[in-house]
Amino acid sequence: MHFDIVHAADPRFYGGSSSAVRVEIQAARQFGLSTALLPFLGVSDIRSRRFEERLLDVLERQDVPWLTGEEAVECDILFAHNPLAFTHMPTRPLRLRSKVVLLSVQHPPFDGAGNAQYSIDVVKRNLERMFGAPVIFAPVGPRVRNQFEDIIAGRPELLRHDLFNLIDLAEWPIRTAQPPRERAVIGRHSRRDLLKWPDTEAELRAAYPDLGNVQIKVMGGVPDQLVPLIGSNWNILPYSNSGVSQFLNRLDFYVFFHSRRWVEAFGIGIAEAMASGLVTILDPSFRDLFEDGAVYCRPEETTNVLERFLASPEAFSAQSAAARTLVEKKFSKSRYPERMRAIYDELGLCSPAALATVGKAVGADAFSGSSGHATVRSGPRRSQRSLMGRRRVLFVATNGIGLGHITRLMAIAERMSPDMEPVFLTMSAGSSIIEARGHPVDYTPSASKIGVTDDSWNEVFAQELLTAVEAFAINSVVFDSNHPYPGLLKVLTARPDLNWVWIRRGMWASCHSLDPSMQHRFDMVIEPGEFAADEDHGITAQLRAGVIGVSPILLVDNDDRLSRAEAASALAVDPAGLVAVVQLGSERNFDVSRLRPAIIDGLLKHGVQVVDAVNPLAPKREDHIGGTFQKAIYPIARYFNAVDLMITNAGYNSFHECIYGGIPAIFVPNEAPEMDEQAVRAAYVQSSGLGLCLRSVDAERAHEAIERALSEDFLAQHRERASRIVFANGAREAALAIEELAFSVRTDRALGGSIARV
Repeated sequence: MHFDIVHAADPRFYGGSSSAVRVEIQAARQFGLSTALLPFLGVSDIRSRRFEERLLDVLERQDVPWLTGEEAVECDILFAHNPLAFTHMPTRPLRLRSKVVLLSVQHPPFDGAGNAQYSIDVVKRNLERMFGAPVIFAPVGPRVRNQFEDIIAGRPELLRHDLFNLIDLAEWPIRTAQPPRERAVIGRHSRRDLLKWPDTEAELRAAYPDLGNVQIKVMGGVPDQLVPLIGSNWNILPYSNSGVSQFLNRLDFYVFFHSRRWVEAFGIGIAEAMASGLVTILDPSFRDLFEDGAVYCRPEETTNVLERFLASPEAFSAQSAAARTLVEKKFSKSRYPERMRAIYDELGLCSPAALATVGKAVGADAFSGSSGHATVRSGPRRSQRSLMGRRRVLFVATNGIGLGHITRLMAIAERMSPDMEPVFLTMSAGSSIIEARGHPVDYTPSASKIGVTDDSWNEVFAQELLTAVEAFAINSVVFDSNHPYPGLLKVLTARPDLNWVWIRRGMWASCHSLDPSMQHRFDMVIEPGEFAADEDHGITAQLRAGVIGVSPILLVDNDDRLSRAEAASALAVDPAGLVAVVQLGSERNFDVSRLRPAIIDGLLKHGVQVVDAVNPLAPKREDHIGGTFQKAIYPIARYFNAVDLMITNAGYNSFHECIYGGIPAIFVPNEAPEMDEQAVRAAYVQSSGLGLCLRSVDAERAHEAIERALSEDFLAQHRERASRIVFANGAREAALAIEELAFSVRTDRALGGSIARV
């Protein structure tokens, strides 16, 4: 299988690197070149980060093949983006072969003080040996090229022309506002990195002056060290990939100065501002790249430059037009055919026929990229491949009090692509539920179940886990629990060649602790969304940096429910009458024996049909109450169309099933000390008008709560508020995040820290 171009890149990079890859792929498809992506995870300090969302969207919409390195693939040119992604070798060989590797140097080899940022020789050798081809370095701008030109001994071969980042002008509509006259809005967008800002307070205040006729807008935040120094005229906004063009269109001037310790390889944010027609004010060091498209001065001269353009609308309009013209001339995506022909010619390669006519756009469907080959991944939502190309993932579920852990893991497993093969290992007595849903599962009893010490159990569990990993040729391990077991951590340490993912819900009680370093031992930490997140003040709420947050994870989507008639038949109730389901959890660690009969009695007195749901993990009850229908139900959400009222605990799954399923509910929190903050969830939803809270000590209030829950006032309020809730199942997000990890080439650690040590 042959491609014209393959892009090898770390799709988790934000900013210039991801923009470059995205636009290069779009341009290749537009102008008829066959192209694919080979994703690398090459930098350890951005672990637990998703692929950049705009790049991911392009891969999906344009059906771009997603390679794994295991396919027998050839290409003319492999574009390797950003040397930081290739500072280590992968643990497995890559079968892709290229005639040449072109390294897009999107990170300079030295910082502003002359300190090396990576080893040029190591990166060059790694790429040569990975792909079996000569490596040519392609600076993305003159500041990077100048650093290479200063190298006397060991300078790598350079592409003759800079490989500028390209801009799709269609993404950057030019500002339509009239030139500013008396008042100006200036701004910038960048990371919160201190190196992206001026070095001194004087330079900061000069570059972004605190003047009555100047408003300053910043997108992406400001480093904490600078916050005390900013003026009263600043407006700081969070970063949003999808909102940059709107942000730029609200500005008049784009002002960008950075630390002398930083070297901006290109400056994609600057190019985007110029494409939007902003008058762009820069340090003179950018002149060779942006020429007459920008205005150059020192920070202390910024106010004079602003005043000059405010005094002359004609000069402002001329400079705005010059900015857009410069981008169109040097960086526009329309230059892609010309640039690629020049690259093919310089490399001595035969240019593809699609490049024969400059500017002749070919439809996005001109090359599907699939070539009928069984092992090509076609975009993020991938089609089935041969079994040898699949990844086996081991889902490890703890023995929780309820079914939350195995339910979340099944929700994720069942939304993975056919390229993933889930296998389960659980300490939960609910293993039969996993098996019933068609998943291979192995059950190992917990220490308390078989009466052994925790230490001895962990020793045996480590052997069980390692055996499962080896027997099933596992690629990734996904663990759902509050605290990783010592036995699991022992295997994690021995098998760094696997991908380790921790699913960790929030709402921890204040008395529960967590070693902050624990999450750094995993390659990815995913936190399911929480409706009551604003009231989450537990330890995990303080440790969200480096954690991937997804929408609430649920097993059953609303579209997967049975009809009311089907569900009523399964529950053995009359669909024409009111139906309430009482499901108070496993009751293994919390006594609701006084509350249950009070609840059921209140429901029966109102003529409600009561389904007494038996939790599969609960001990068999002999206290069946007459007039109720006792049923073992899992998952209850599948039957929600026949349920008018739920009385349930406030565990993660039960709570969110009701909230996002639009089901009126009375929440009875399990308040055992080892549990999460169920009482906070229940109180929060009661304050939100989406449910009621009935605590176990309030048995005498059961009738009052039921009367309120059945009242038309409460139900009308619930319907109105529930209709405004928008829900996306985070199980899909989590599944894709895990697949991004599982199908990428790992070069984020030294080889000695990446191979199995068993």
